[in-house]
Amino acid sequence: MSCCSLTPFFIWLFVSLSLSTATKAKVPAIIVFGDSSMDSGNNNVISTLLKSNFRPYGRDFYDGQPTGSFCNGRISPDFISDAFGLKPTIPAYSDPAYNISDFTTGVCFASARTGYDHATSKMLAMKH
Repeated sequence: MSCCSLTPFFIWLFVSLSLSTATKAKVPAIIVFGDSSMDSGNNNVISTLLKSNFRPYGRDFYDGQPTGSFCNGRISPDFISDAFGLKPTIPAYSDPAYNISDFTTGVCFASARTGYDHATSKMLAMKH
């Protein structure tokens, strides 16, 4: 299963939230933390080996261009944000195209290379 595929839980969540207008008024913003499965482009400006700002990443996104997301289209936080009636995509905090006012309804702090296993980051740090 790829990082972009929606699990049954996310499909259920998406449908449930889409049908509930009362829920839309209760969630003012989506704040995302995580690893490559949630990274919406923060690694584009970080000095790291792990980048996804090239094809085939982004091929199914709105303009078909890579966004820095480790997915070929929108990622699960994007679908959740959209279901809550917020923006259709969550912007990366480090993306210079955005400013603080763009983060009022959602922001992504996730970065590929984070994870639960400390050996992963040690191994990647040795390659620098």
